[in-house]
Amino acid sequence: MLIDRLLFADKTPLVLKKALDFQSERHLLISSNISNMDTPGYQAKDIDFKGALRTALGTGEGLAIRTTNRHHIGPNSEDIKGLQAEPFGEPDAAKSNGNNVNIDKEMMKLAENQIAYNATIQMISKRTSTIRAAITENAQG
Repeated sequence: MLIDRLLFADKTPLVLKKALDFQSERHLLISSNISNMDTPGYQAKDIDFKGALRTALGTGEGLAIRTTNRHHIGPNSEDIKGLQAEPFGEPDAAKSNGNNVNIDKEMMKLAENQIAYNATIQMISKRTSTIRAAITENAQG
């Protein structure tokens, strides 16, 4: 049906789900960094969802678009499904005990991640209300 393709055929729900997965994983990493701020030799870690998504969708700032049918164009959903959180070490300078956790930076990243998580939830909620409005033929509120 046409309505099925219009509402459910795009990659948006998959990207939003992956964004929530990465934001949850990042929250755990940041929390671990904060809880280990006094552990000798501990190295802070982080993940980069934007970079992983760019890699899955294409290279650099542009998108490498692949056609699966001559009537439509879009990125491969298998590349999006295969995204995995790959932690990397923070390059900050270490203290005398070998620990490089900067509490101010970690608290800033935690707040930033929480804002991104809330925004993603709002996008999912708005998309759901749009679909609900289309099904019930009511105007969105």
